[in-house]
Amino acid sequence: MSASTMSKEPRFVGNYKLLDVIGHGGMARVYTAIQMPLNRVVVVKEISKSSDSEFRKRFKNEAMITAALDHPNIIAIHDYFTVGQTSYLVMQYIDGISLADVIENEAPLHPVTAGLIAREICLAVSHAHKSSIIHRDIKPTNVLISKQGQLKITDFGVAKDATARDLTSTGTLIGTPCYMSPEQALGKRLSGQSDVFSLGIVLYEMVTGKKPFWGETAEEITVKIARGRYKSPFLIDPHHSYRLARIINKALKKNLNRRYESVARMCSDIENFVGWKNLAHGPQEFSRLVTSIELKKQTTTVVRKMKKDKKKKGRRISLFGLYVLLIVVVATFILVLFRLLFRQ
Repeated sequence: MSASTMSKEPRFVGNYKLLDVIGHGGMARVYTAIQMPLNRVVVVKEISKSSDSEFRKRFKNEAMITAALDHPNIIAIHDYFTVGQTSYLVMQYIDGISLADVIENEAPLHPVTAGLIAREICLAVSHAHKSSIIHRDIKPTNVLISKQGQLKITDFGVAKDATARDLTSTGTLIGTPCYMSPEQALGKRLSGQSDVFSLGIVLYEMVTGKKPFWGETAEEITVKIARGRYKSPFLIDPHHSYRLARIINKALKKNLNRRYESVARMCSDIENFVGWKNLAHGPQEFSRLVTSIELKKQTTTVVRKMKKDKKKKGRRISLFGLYVLLIVVVATFILVLFRLLFRQ
């Protein structure tokens, strides 16, 4: 998660010095911050005073659920507190990028690389499932990769305790349309197999660079998901990995009886596909990806700046030429005027 400078002056909330806004929506803002007593960089998520009661429930739900999940592939929660009518969630800071950045810049990924990433996500989600927690919103933007090659899943805001009452009524859509399971798209009761389906979509996107279900509107996407029809990843994947395509297709089965019964089982098949020798090199591969993409972004920024400066220089030259032309015209006019007067 890399910070982009949006806020000008730091603001203090409790023990935290808020620095840059790195994300914002209608009811929440996300900052990088310094935890003053420990001089530690953290991420602070703030919900606005105007947010509705259900959003506040989800916000607190995210804090409670994530704090209870202790796993190396799940973002750590450091603090949760309220000041007046505003609540704050303090999380671990990850110096790196999201899986969405990886897909945007590098997809289609090599099947082994995609498998290594999927395996880390599976480990995190499987751990959550052991605690009866369904994530319900697994997608590339909720997967972070650090410069050191650590992979973390985040955003348990819409996660649900499978043993507890849901925060939303039956028939309410929760999650992101492109990554929903058929039962999720239809507003039905969910299980860990719903996260399996979402993982299948993410893995499909990594190896093909495309989403299996796409449309212009959320309604169009959910209809396609409910039908369960998509183009086989084997046909789009430039490496045409039959073994990985089988794993993806099994994760994307509309029929729950034919889909992986658990994320742990899917993880086992991915590990067998990747091979134990490659598993040891996962962090190095992730670190390489992050470095490569950040260098690419820096190069793009420099090129854009050069083009911008060139345009500015071009405008300056054009203005200079206009000034010269204006001076010549005025001088000519004065000279002609003087000649006419002198003749008289």
